[in-house]
Amino acid sequence: MNGSQRVRLGVFIAALLGMGTNALAQHNGDASRRTAHQSIYGPDGIYAKIPARDDHGRDQLAMFRAWNPDPVGNHEANLRALHPLLARVVQKAQADNPGLLFVIGSGLRDGGLQRKAVAWGWSRNNAGPHTLGLAVDLWPLDAQGHVVFDPSAQTRIADAVKRAARELGVPILWGGHFKGFKDTDRSHFELRRP
Repeated sequence: MNGSQRVRLGVFIAALLGMGTNALAQHNGDASRRTAHQSIYGPDGIYAKIPARDDHGRDQLAMFRAWNPDPVGNHEANLRALHPLLARVVQKAQADNPGLLFVIGSGLRDGGLQRKAVAWGWSRNNAGPHTLGLAVDLWPLDAQGHVVFDPSAQTRIADAVKRAARELGVPILWGGHFKGFKDTDRSHFELRRP
């Protein structure tokens, strides 16, 4: 990683740790800086470390780029759109675990995005907790800022989120325990509704 990349990653980490929205704004910059940010990771940008094809042979890189073209740049907006209790859990998990890098890949979804999730097999129904801001998908990042769906990183994120929720007294569910999706929805967390 060169000096410019370290600075960008440091600014991103500072923003995640709550050191101010100015740091995130500095990271996002204008459109030309965003293009430069994306190009430092090669042709597939932040998704360079995920498989090009999914289990059905579909172009997974195109799907992820269409879903969330800039998960790092969109993290704060996604955080603000969540239910406040869930947002507090995510913020605490990040603040308490500074070496654990992750972003919100998906949070509040409008109807169109939720229908796309169902069509792609990423969700089961058109009216779920994501449509209410009650669920979030947290994606691990490696040290270079690439999304990497590593099961051990996902387990560390799950442990951090569950611990933060417990300490805040916020009841949550982890997708890693869902029937029918066991161990396949490891990025998903949602508020447990009474």
